[in-house]
Amino acid sequence: MRGQRIRTSGVSPAGQRHRVQAQRRSLCCCSGMLILSLIVVLIAFRGAIGGIFAREPAEPEPVAQFPVTIQTERTEYLRYDLIPVTVRVVDAQGNPKSDAPPTVVVRHNGEIVETIGHYPDHVRVSWDADQKAWVGHWPPGWNPPPGTYEIEAKMQIDPAEWSWQDARRKDEEGEIEPEGEAWAVAVAPFELQARQPAEMAPGLCVATWEFDFKDRFVGPNGEQGDWRKLFDWVEYTGADTIWFRGAVTEAAGAPLTLEQPFKPINLEAIPRLGAEAHARGLKFGAWAVAYSTYPKQNTDKKPDYDFALDVSRSTGATSEHNFISLLDERRVNHLAEFFKQMEASEHVDMVGLDYMRSDRGGYEMTDRFTSEMPVELPDNWSNMDQSQRRRFMVRKIEEEWRASGDPDFYECWNWWRAHLGAGIARRILEKSGVTKPTWIFVLSWLHGIQHGQDPMMFTDAGVTMLAPMLYQVPDRGHFDTLTKAWNEYLDEGQANIIPGDQVDFYWHQKTLNPPAPAELYDRTVTAHNKFLEGGHTQGAFWHDINRAASPGNLGPYSGREWALAGAAAFSTVRDSWKVYPLSARLEAPETAAIASQFTVKVKLTNVTNQPVKGVRVSLCDTPRLVGVGLTEAPEGQGFGEPFTTVDDIAAGASVEVPVTVRIAQADGSRGNQAMVALRVTWAEGEFAEPVRNDLPRTIVVMQYVRGR
Repeated sequence: MRGQRIRTSGVSPAGQRHRVQAQRRSLCCCSGMLILSLIVVLIAFRGAIGGIFAREPAEPEPVAQFPVTIQTERTEYLRYDLIPVTVRVVDAQGNPKSDAPPTVVVRHNGEIVETIGHYPDHVRVSWDADQKAWVGHWPPGWNPPPGTYEIEAKMQIDPAEWSWQDARRKDEEGEIEPEGEAWAVAVAPFELQARQPAEMAPGLCVATWEFDFKDRFVGPNGEQGDWRKLFDWVEYTGADTIWFRGAVTEAAGAPLTLEQPFKPINLEAIPRLGAEAHARGLKFGAWAVAYSTYPKQNTDKKPDYDFALDVSRSTGATSEHNFISLLDERRVNHLAEFFKQMEASEHVDMVGLDYMRSDRGGYEMTDRFTSEMPVELPDNWSNMDQSQRRRFMVRKIEEEWRASGDPDFYECWNWWRAHLGAGIARRILEKSGVTKPTWIFVLSWLHGIQHGQDPMMFTDAGVTMLAPMLYQVPDRGHFDTLTKAWNEYLDEGQANIIPGDQVDFYWHQKTLNPPAPAELYDRTVTAHNKFLEGGHTQGAFWHDINRAASPGNLGPYSGREWALAGAAAFSTVRDSWKVYPLSARLEAPETAAIASQFTVKVKLTNVTNQPVKGVRVSLCDTPRLVGVGLTEAPEGQGFGEPFTTVDDIAAGASVEVPVTVRIAQADGSRGNQAMVALRVTWAEGEFAEPVRNDLPRTIVVMQYVRGR
């Protein structure tokens, strides 16, 4: 009990009773002697006639100090916490009262806070016979403002049963006579806190590899080689970091167990990959697929986890999903152990999670969800069996979530899962003791909330950065909508965001105008510029190397084009943070005659106070485009790209570098469009901040030109 007070108004039943008693005492029809005689008689014979003339018993003195107390478990919470509330109501003798629940609300700056899902603004409490108290939970909602909150319990009482002088007044005859309705109010203040995002240098640009490790690989120049060719792609994009899918529960071969929940091939490759990354001056990160397992069709040969349950819409029968239940603490321990191993590895610089969520289903969590969240339930809920409850959940979540049904129930489900996921992330970090930077891939539609993910909750849990996945978007309008939603939700400085797009012709709607790689570039840059109100995201990622090296995902474009689109996006991201000593702008026509020469220009500006030396402009190898009059690169140097050299660029100076090219031939499969991509490099130097001297010294600018 951190605060309590009494409120009175109107006329109480006790007040009326005291008035009747006073009126009764004021009636005097007998003489004083007669009254005295009667008293003597009553005293003499009180034992014999006590059963006939029973007097009104005296009201017992109160032994309890106050009728209502309220408490939370702690005085400080984060925004992902579901805050438990305990309210104890007693009578004047200290006996618990369970006849009627108190009214419980939460206030911030004096105003009642509406809870998640627009449900009634009071906190739902229920009687707990074991605790002999009213208990409930308060969900803070999406991205609530941090600060001091007060949770308040109010209960109507009869003040005549209590002895507070400030709740009574005396009438003309000196009788204590409370007046009006009386309410006992108890208040418990607590702090809702927001964790500051971890400090990180801007301009992080990541190339990912999601598939299994393999010994043979094809590089961006088309040459076959061993697994080291993978890193040629990283350098080709100008990324400074590679993320690798290191831990995955996939039982395609030998069975997996609770003792060995991840297939070995990727785990064993981590030290080799990390060492090669470091040898090339790159950072290396490994991630775990948190809750999805493979193959998706069944759970055969998989560890004996509690899997998420799906429910038949027609029969109510349950079936296991390929996702592990968020309630299975064994998975938390396995993920924490993976993080612990990555923390101990000298070859790993950061560690992450993907599929950090539930998927369709998860109805094994029905009882816990409905007991903790303020959702409206049927009157006969306690009499419904488990199958009936789960079918009710399916209907509410999958059928009635639209505006015409019950969207508030659906929002409570999404918030509760996000709270659960953030709590799991926190436990993974704590159990593993990880101190290296961490990240989580998150879905991008409505900033992830429809899948139980929230960037603010993950940030409060202690995750260093969030990587929104811009792919699997059905159209550009959908993408623009999700961008707007992020901008309206997050301000600069609230979270470290690293958005990224995927090499995939299909998920860019097989677009030829603009060309799909150009769309990848634009979506990445748009997210960087518009996801955060008032600022830029910290970096970007390009997903992924295996897709660029495999023809099935590319459409009529080469893997190099997709990689160069990612490289150009990285360069634009870094330019916005001024972490390079040079700024580059490409000038090229929108159309050009096929087989005819035309000139493009790159304008280079030195943004530092010292000269930039050893500048070179190279023409990247892209289909249907040929350079004219350039110097051929020596064997094994760079990426074999023809180039022209540039004189040293003085501090603050700008130069324009012309490059002559031609579109060699028409190609209707790609709308006669050819990518002009120029790579700018420079010699190593020690430049002052904000320039980052640890980044790859490469800038890529690109534009498609349509042949006519």
